Amino acid sequence: MAATPGPASIAEPPARVRAARGAGLVRAAFENVEALAIAVVMALILKYFLIEAYKIPTGSMQPQIMGDQVVGISDRVLVNKLVYLMRDPERYEVVVFRNPLWQRQNYIKRLVAFGGERVCIRNGDLFITPRGAAPEAEHIARKPDSVWRAVRKDLLPTSAPLSQTFETEGHARFADRDVLLEPAKGATASIRTRTPVKDHYLDGYHPKWVAAYLDPTTTPFVQKQYAHVGMENVTDVEFSADVTPKAGAQAFFVEIHEAGRVHRLELPVGTGSGSLVTQAGASSFEPEGEAAPLPALAAGSSTRVSLRNVDDELVVEIDGAVALRRPYVTRGIDPDSDPTARDGGARVVAGASGGTVELADVGLWRDIHYLPDGNVPISARSSTYTVPDGEFMVLGDNTQNSWDCRQWVAATVKLSDGRSITGNYFNKFGNTPDSNPDYAGPGANHFRNVFGQDFVFPRDDERGDYVETPVHSVPERMLLGKALAVFWPLPPFSPTWRLKWVR
Repeated sequence: MAATPGPASIAEPPARVRAARGAGLVRAAFENVEALAIAVVMALILKYFLIEAYKIPTGSMQPQIMGDQVVGISDRVLVNKLVYLMRDPERYEVVVFRNPLWQRQNYIKRLVAFGGERVCIRNGDLFITPRGAAPEAEHIARKPDSVWRAVRKDLLPTSAPLSQTFETEGHARFADRDVLLEPAKGATASIRTRTPVKDHYLDGYHPKWVAAYLDPTTTPFVQKQYAHVGMENVTDVEFSADVTPKAGAQAFFVEIHEAGRVHRLELPVGTGSGSLVTQAGASSFEPEGEAAPLPALAAGSSTRVSLRNVDDELVVEIDGAVALRRPYVTRGIDPDSDPTARDGGARVVAGASGGTVELADVGLWRDIHYLPDGNVPISARSSTYTVPDGEFMVLGDNTQNSWDCRQWVAATVKLSDGRSITGNYFNKFGNTPDSNPDYAGPGANHFRNVFGQDFVFPRDDERGDYVETPVHSVPERMLLGKALAVFWPLPPFSPTWRLKWVR
């Protein structure tokens, strides 16, 4: 009698089921490997062709982009690596590139000039002569409004009273961070900056950063050597305030005094048209356009009023909108207009006539004042650089403490075996990690070439001195991308909020 088969075991599925299950596991494993491979490829594509994050180790772009050991902030910046495959770079963009003198090291600076251009740095501004043009074609390189708002340095930190920066004239008084102008009949009342504006190193820094720099117990001391630097006169400034005229007030005015010229904005109260007039010698100020009439202020209402004199351009903003833009050309200092202002920094006056005017949320900013040759404390009066074809010039916003196209030097040493080594000539024999060349022990030197390779050789093998060659530009092929935004650190990992776009 044949045995009757029992029920199939749950633990022992049929062979076809086991085979299907095994095939499914193999397929799932294959799909996971495939997904992982795609993820890796996409990550590589993103990193090398689209967007990459960089850590900022140094302070050449401060205070906008921080890399500072004193305050303990090293910004992380997202960089768009695709943008320059789609279009050409633009002046004043913040770019990341390989250091041409140490190509394993990436730098971040502001692009200021292109191949074929001649760049003159004088009076803190950049002047460009186009490729092949005569010297008469030189013109100032004006910053876009978005760049100006990003780089301007705040001269009125919230931790300091207005009376620290301004003094009063006539019947004017400070009320905390506000100003009350109460002119006598037939007179004016005003506030004016106590001293001409200088390029103080810590201008624009957050009060917490300033406190860290000035605290003698904080380290490293080497990076704090610039804290009290600020000797150059700055003429490019902006003043703004919320202006509220009271009944009876006749006019509100702002004056910017700079290099023998006086730019005066006057806005009537109630009716009439405002004006922007410059007092200067006929040969020292040449406007590039006519001044359009400006609106009157309404009594009892608050209006945000701003006057900016930056990059040889006067800009009036009313409630955040540009009401007048007046570029001009300067022809030097006009001592006949204001003999006391020769070579002086800007002074700002804000006042009223006829009746009471209140000022709130007063703002005062200055521009980057580019040192012509980057030397501190006394820079050259002016310096001129010519950018070779196929290259571009970059400068750091932190112009007093930025190693950039103004100071770069390559050096070449020849050895007895016929080799020639070219590298970054930086802090030579300074006994620091970045010194190049430097001592490598008794009778030996160390020198890193432009590709980051290290060479150690006996000093007796050197044939002649190091031959120095100034390098004032970066080859276009070394451009890596455009800085997009600071995304890290954030509190509590940073004493201040760092999230922002890079302009």
